[in-house]
Amino acid sequence: MMNTRNTHHGFTLIELLVVIAIIALLIGMLLPSLSTTRNSARAIKCESNLRQLVLGWTMYSDENRGAPMPHLQTHSADRTYWYGTERASSHTLDHTSGTLSPYLSAALGDRSVYECPDQPEDTYKHQGQFNTFTSTYGYNAYGLAPNSTGYHSIINQRSIKIHQIQKPSQLIVFADALIAFYGDLPSSSALLDPPNLYAGNGFWYENFSPTTAFRHGIDRSTGFGQAINARVDGSVQRSSHDPSSRNLPEHAIGSISSVNNPHYIESPERWK
Repeated sequence: MMNTRNTHHGFTLIELLVVIAIIALLIGMLLPSLSTTRNSARAIKCESNLRQLVLGWTMYSDENRGAPMPHLQTHSADRTYWYGTERASSHTLDHTSGTLSPYLSAALGDRSVYECPDQPEDTYKHQGQFNTFTSTYGYNAYGLAPNSTGYHSIINQRSIKIHQIQKPSQLIVFADALIAFYGDLPSSSALLDPPNLYAGNGFWYENFSPTTAFRHGIDRSTGFGQAINARVDGSVQRSSHDPSSRNLPEHAIGSISSVNNPHYIESPERWK
């Protein structure tokens, strides 16, 4: 019987180059898709965070006779914010004792419910007097609890009741937020500022440092993407910035509209 011998041929150099070229082509086709999928996943996580925050805010209101949550409360030397309490004795931030803490099962810090995944920790400065984590979501205390906004003391303005809000699907409770000036690394901002600030006696002036961050899906030609935000009715929406408002395209910071009503403050003309 004649034995047959199998001969095995290896790949030629040309064949290897063709295979490598095909693999490189496939990778090039897949990368944009993977990037889009990753960006979409971060946006979905951001929406989930905001749903949890606005749910906690609603639960607080239900337990406090319909009053919106304050931004700041002071207890001797300690300061309690919606995201935690700054302990003067230890120079630390205790996130377990914030106004929203009883309604959230979450830690404070990077990748927590307080932090937008599209704004990682190393892309901004920490806020707070002890340079600690606060939140990259801003609370609209200026429109909902003006007598406790913190940096902006608005005398004689009382917090409204939730049932008094006329357009709950439009008034923002929480939104993506940062604060910055030109040429500087932005800071986290746990307070959402409106496009116009109150000066007293019925007078409003343009806000030169808005805090709404349009960081999702940034368009390179404009420097802006979308700001994900939660409304009084519990809905979570994506909003584009108003190009006529004051803005900082270097950091994708601006406002949803150039006027306060209805997204930031309802009926500003009624303020004293």
